[in-house]
Amino acid sequence: MAKKNNKYVIAVKDFENSAKIITEGNKLMPKEVSAYKAIFDGVIASCSDLDGLKKFIKKTKLSKKDCSHYWEGLITLGFTLLLFAYDTEDENFIENACDNEIVKFISKIF
Repeated sequence: MAKKNNKYVIAVKDFENSAKIITEGNKLMPKEVSAYKAIFDGVIASCSDLDGLKKFIKKTKLSKKDCSHYWEGLITLGFTLLLFAYDTEDENFIENACDNEIVKFISKIF
């Protein structure tokens, strides 16, 4: 099976600190550290405040009415939204890697 370049949206709690802890291997995560480094290196856009949310939603090409309320809630809880590209053969890799209290899977962009 060939690798596919897919785009995803995830939410990361306290992004700067969490990215450092995860990529240094100081936090036990479901997948290997190299996968998270690749995720954070593949970031296309990010949003950590409500002022930039409209622009971020446009970059994802998703419907504002479908995601705005939920994403606003995540931002107010201290999450940073990330849009990134990631090559993987496993269709569920990102969903499984980003399913915990620090990193939450939100959507795959088609």
